Amino acid sequence: MKYLILTLLFTSLAYSASTEEKKAKIYAEAQKHYKDRDYFTALDTIAQLYKYETPDQNIQHFIEELVTHTGTHYFNTFSDLELRKLNIPTTDLIMAKRNLYLNKFEYTHKRLKRMPKGHRLYSEGLLVKGTAYLKEKEYDKAIKTYQECSEVAFGWEKQTEDKQKNYFAVLKETCILNIARIHYKQKDYKLAIRHYEEIPKKSFKWPYTLMEKAWAYYYTGDYNRSLGILMTYNSPLLESYFMPEAEVLKAMNYFKLCLYEDALEHIDRYYNTYAPRSEKLKSLIKSQGSKELYFFDLMFSPIEETEKGNKFIRNLVTQASKRIKYNLDLNSYFAMNAEIFRANKGANLKLLLRMQKDLKEQINHYVKVSMYRFINEIHELSSEMFNLKLEILSRKRDLAYKNKTFNKDRSRGDFSNITVAPDQEFYKFKSEFWADELGDYSLALKSSCKTRRLKPDDN
Repeated sequence: MKYLILTLLFTSLAYSASTEEKKAKIYAEAQKHYKDRDYFTALDTIAQLYKYETPDQNIQHFIEELVTHTGTHYFNTFSDLELRKLNIPTTDLIMAKRNLYLNKFEYTHKRLKRMPKGHRLYSEGLLVKGTAYLKEKEYDKAIKTYQECSEVAFGWEKQTEDKQKNYFAVLKETCILNIARIHYKQKDYKLAIRHYEEIPKKSFKWPYTLMEKAWAYYYTGDYNRSLGILMTYNSPLLESYFMPEAEVLKAMNYFKLCLYEDALEHIDRYYNTYAPRSEKLKSLIKSQGSKELYFFDLMFSPIEETEKGNKFIRNLVTQASKRIKYNLDLNSYFAMNAEIFRANKGANLKLLLRMQKDLKEQINHYVKVSMYRFINEIHELSSEMFNLKLEILSRKRDLAYKNKTFNKDRSRGDFSNITVAPDQEFYKFKSEFWADELGDYSLALKSSCKTRRLKPDDN
């Protein structure tokens, strides 16, 4: 019995020694791939080894370093159990996002509790945490978390460069925007506007904030300011940011000012211009969309080519190219390409080509969904425009029955109709768009509601 125990002990020690030797060999192989800049190959080499066993801290730091070059796309096929085994902030964040998507908020918070405060992903973790609170309607906690997110991201933004700097700038602005949206949801429109105005004009998110800010001014009753903000989209600099929703809001502002002729004119222009373009775009996408990777290829086609098919395509391609998800996927795609074309002897080309194909299909699907969402929005808003037109025609009919006169003067407007805050400067618009003035316009239209003697509840 004594010999049997000794034999088992020696066998166990020998097995342990050979296992550690094998791990050391694989780790060395992964480091060689890393030095050759074959980051995906290195990540696959080491991550497959630790799918069912938690690595030591040195290995964990190595995996984290690799992910800064590859992005997180590689882990898409890992189960939660496999991700947990790796026991690193990157995989904790991936699991938190998965649980957020599934509305499993308890597990979202559980995974994020482990996120170290000094980690580069901490601010993104705060964004996910804040969004979980928002979905749970814990608005105070969400605001506090988003505020911390913007501050932490700003700190990283100041000490990084290039793509990393942009990444943290986007995180910061996203958290600020979410604070604004919570205040908007709570109908504190003035506070929402204050946060919208924290987004710099050079930010790619800024054109989208204009739409939201215009709605906030609309609900405060400052229809001239709302119309002025929407006029910004007419600037050549924002040509690619056509927002169907903006056209509806313009008509609604004119309606609130009882300028029915302007509203009807705008509605008719919407139907005559945008609806036909939308139908043409729908037909084009249906005829081409069955082609393999059509939407992926579209993102890399020359602008002259895309405009031939439909002018909206250029707008949609430009907008999609500036979204966070698209850019993260594109960075991973370019990193894969670089590794493939480097053609190092040890690179796992089979893995790279499989991942590249999968990522191309994901990007293709994302762009396709974005375009169909745009078409659906046009159709939904057309219905809203139709209902608004019926309401306006009804109002005009009532006024006609009451022998009220219509103000058909299109040259009206007076500076006294503009609301100017104490900290705002006032300049006249001289038919030219200047970059530093974008988003700060206001019309000077006078409401016709009093002239037409409408009761407050009539409008």
